[in-house]
Amino acid sequence: MNAPVTTADGYARLQARLQSALDSYYAVCATNSEAAGAGDNSVWHDNFAYEQNQRDMHKWAARIAGLKKLLAEVRVVPPPFAPETVQVGCVVTLRDDDENREWVFEVAGYEDGDVEQGRVSYTAPLMQKLADGEAGDERELFLDGKSRTVTIAALSGAKPAQGKK
Repeated sequence: MNAPVTTADGYARLQARLQSALDSYYAVCATNSEAAGAGDNSVWHDNFAYEQNQRDMHKWAARIAGLKKLLAEVRVVPPPFAPETVQVGCVVTLRDDDENREWVFEVAGYEDGDVEQGRVSYTAPLMQKLADGEAGDERELFLDGKSRTVTIAALSGAKPAQGKK
């Protein structure tokens, strides 16, 4: 299996997510003794606050472990300057002539998609349909609840966001 890839900005966002998860874990740990004091004399049975605290600690610990593993395995790739195919780090413009619509987004790295920020991870189903496409290629996609034929109208190199979340 190939190593997951991301851009330098995507790597920085992964690091920020790890720090956020660590902060959340430490915040839960800080309330552990308070949670243990809630309820009866037992820290486990009939003490919902303590049990929830433990579940939260385990949830954050698992997320931290997953992010650390990903950061150790992920390969950082530079954004292409003038991409010829759809690939991580490029900006894609899709056009639907029937609806007179365009969509513009950056092909993001592993676990780095954020539609609100204009990033779609290369592992997303949409990207599986567009992978290795060239400008001018047509693809059949299911968008907005119906099948559409879209054209890869343009490809360009992404500009590093330098800290954009």
